Parts: sequence; structure tokens; C-alpha cells
Amino acid sequence: MSHVYVIEKDSGTKKLSRIICADEDKELQRLLERNLNLLPGDQISPGQDLRWLLVKREMPVVNPSTGENLWSIDFLLVDQDGIPTLIECKRRNDTRSRREIVGQVLEYAASGRYYWTASDFRIQAQNTAGDEAKLRQMLNDLTGSDTVPEEFFAVMEKNLQRSKMRLIFFLDDSPFELRSIVEFLNGQLKDMEVLIIEARQYQYGDARIVVPWVFGFTEEARVAKRESKLETERLSPAKGEDAFWEALRTSGISPEWEGRVHEFVNQIREAPGCDLRWLRTCIVDLPNVVPQRTLLSIIRDGTLQLGLACWKPRDGSTLSARQSAAQNELFDWLRTTFDFSQEDLQSKQYPMVPLERWIPAAVQLAELIKRLGA
Repeated sequence: MSHVYVIEKDSGTKKLSRIICADEDKELQRLLERNLNLLPGDQISPGQDLRWLLVKREMPVVNPSTGENLWSIDFLLVDQDGIPTLIECKRRNDTRSRREIVGQVLEYAASGRYYWTASDFRIQAQNTAGDEAKLRQMLNDLTGSDTVPEEFFAVMEKNLQRSKMRLIFFLDDSPFELRSIVEFLNGQLKDMEVLIIEARQYQYGDARIVVPWVFGFTEEARVAKRESKLETERLSPAKGEDAFWEALRTSGISPEWEGRVHEFVNQIREAPGCDLRWLRTCIVDLPNVVPQRTLLSIIRDGTLQLGLACWKPRDGSTLSARQSAAQNELFDWLRTTFDFSQEDLQSKQYPMVPLERWIPAAVQLAELIKRLGA
């Protein structure tokens, strides 16, 4: 066990007393929730200071045998590159902090890879942030640029499906057996990082000092991860209108349907009150009608994503008469055209409509957008 010393005025040193965690919730989980900087990004990824967004504390995990949410991972975070980070907290004195915790977290990761979606991430992150405006600001702070939540969480889902994720065991102290397992896994896995972070705590007068340490990387593992990261950056989708159309062209849809998406966009491009934004998706905004701007988005495979949650005013106020009339007209059209139920319209925040369902109604949808924005 390493020691921490305080240098006193006479240049002598005083060894601080190590605190052994007795309350996992208070001394580990709540500590981490309020201090995500205890995950030292500069140690995890040297040369890059990772930043974190809390998606969900106690993220539900599906039991594949029953399809029900049976378990939960202590924390689901994401970094600025959209890499999911699963964290499980354990005290050293908890016997499960040895072998059992490894199998447990790997099982959670496998289930999450299969069941979690971009929509799940977005809804959970917005609930954690408080509202849409706070989430957008937090994402902008995280990435350092104007970031659309739908696009960011789509990248997160893609990373998860490629097993491009990070598994972290957050402990007050780690047993040798756990370090050996984690180091072995890290050397074998190209895309997935498996790490231990010790939150070593010391008593200093009436205060506590926390010193985070990272374990799990060998130099060989770092080289392999570095190559994987370079590949991820190379494959990361570009932004802008040209990049969107190129991605749509290579997504596998037929030239006929690709042409019909072009026709739809051209129909609404000059629609009154309608703005188009091109990031990784085509975003259709009606800023004078929809309280939070975005009416819908077209994903790069042609899927339509409806911004139903954007009809909720950020300040908690009620819709104006014009906004209420526009929302009613849109919702009536969705019920008639796509068989949306009233429950769907109330509970689903960002539902998806596959290309093959919305393209046959594209002309009517374009006319609807023109009416709503006029």
C-alpha cells in the first residue's frame, strides 16, 4: 500500500492515514456522481484530457432470458468522442470486488450492446440533465462545439455496437487478483478498454484527500488501443450537406428512394419559416412554431426522426394558440398516416419512422411543413 505525505514548514513530512471505505454508496458512488473528474482522463488517455457526461446513474440492464430490466450498472457515462463508459463501484472488503465483478460487468456490457439504443441514451441523459436546454449546453461543453443530441447519441450507439467502449471498476483499493484479470483483458481486447480506478482516500485534519490511480494498461495494450483510436477517428463521419448526401448514397438504399429524399428536401428547402441545418443529419427546424426549433431530422440511412419532445417549451410555459394549432395538425396527420396512437404521441420523445414508411407520404409531409411554417 502506497502512502501520501504532507510536507510541513520545517521540511519534515507527516504520513496521512489511509481511510478504508465503509459505505459504498456515500464514499464511492455519491462521491463519483458529484466529482466525475475523479476519473483522470489524462491518465486514461495520455495526451487527451477526457471529459465526461453522466448519462444515467443506475442504468437499467436487460436480462436476455426474460427481456426485463433485472439489473443496473452503477454509472453509464460518455466521453467527448461518444465512447460509452460503464462503471461499477465496489469496496475492497466486498468479496465481489475480485472475480465476480468482472463477469458481472462483462454481462452488463454484452446486454447493453444488444438492447441499448441512441434513443435510450438521449432520453436518459436529458432526464439526468434536467431538460433539453441543459442537455444541449452540457453536450456543447463536452464536445467544444455546437452538438445535436440525436447525432451525438447515434455515434455513441454505433461505438457500443462495435464494442468500442470502456469498462471501469471504481474502488477504494483493488486486490491483486482483480488487477491481474483486468491487465490480461486489456491486452487481449483491441477496441474495449478495461480499467481499474482506485479512489484512495486519506485523512488530513477534518478533511479527506482523494487520490485517483489508474491500473490496467501495459505499454503493449496502449499501442493496440492507439491504433484502434486512429481507426475510429478516420472512420468518424464528416459533417455538412455534401457528407450527408454521400452517406445516404452509400447506405444501401435504392437510387429511386435516394432521389425521393432529394425531392423532399428540395420541396421544403424554401418553405416559409423552415430552416435546414446540416450536421451529420439533415435537421428540419421550424423556429417560429416549434418551441425547441426542431421538427424532425433525416438520419443518414434515410430514417425519419420526429422531434416530438421539442414541442415542450423549455421554460415550462404553455403553447401559444398558433403553436397549439400546429401541434394538433401535426399529431392528427401522424395518427392518420403512420397509425401513431395518442399514447405514442404523449410518451415517445424522438420516435423513428423507417424510410419505406415515410417516403410514400413525403409529398404530403412536405405540404404539411409548408402549412405549419406559413
